[in-house]
Amino acid sequence: MQIVKFGTITEEQKAQAVDLFMAGFGKFMTFSKDENLKKTLFKRIFDPSLFFCYIEENKVLGLMGLATNSKRPICFEEKICRELFGSLKGSIISHQMNAIFQKPVVKNENELYLDVLVTEPLARRSGVGSKLIQFASNLSGYNVLYTEVFSKNMVAINFYEKNGFTAEKEEKFSLLRLQGEGYPIKMKKTY
Repeated sequence: MQIVKFGTITEEQKAQAVDLFMAGFGKFMTFSKDENLKKTLFKRIFDPSLFFCYIEENKVLGLMGLATNSKRPICFEEKICRELFGSLKGSIISHQMNAIFQKPVVKNENELYLDVLVTEPLARRSGVGSKLIQFASNLSGYNVLYTEVFSKNMVAINFYEKNGFTAEKEEKFSLLRLQGEGYPIKMKKTY
């Protein structure tokens, strides 16, 4: 088992990591119906130093994206979006998605935000997610880790609580509630 940066893995492993991301978050990526094009996009726009992959026997079983107070792990670079989706649509995708994905999520230099955490379905309940959180908790210079989870996702809430997170803030009036997932709960782990 190893946890390595996205920028250091093979092209095949990058495809596996993007597949994991799409399985976990694809339903929120409604800007295109072309799944292959979206996978190509994410493979190119994942920050190679802020995404980490849990690998066993050369297979990516977990993916984690971390944000700092100065950088988020996904940036919809306009040049890449325009190249893949055309000039107008690419510009719109870049601006709309970055309004979400580039919004600051932590304020202080000692804080991290767990933007993405997803595991291979067959590897769930085997400790992959917990090992990724432990890895993030051991990164030098940080002692606070935040994440958000939807209120209706009790499995995720229980998982984060077992890994030392506590609920800090509930966004009960969020527009995300309209998607049927409940409201966002910001959770915090101090270590």
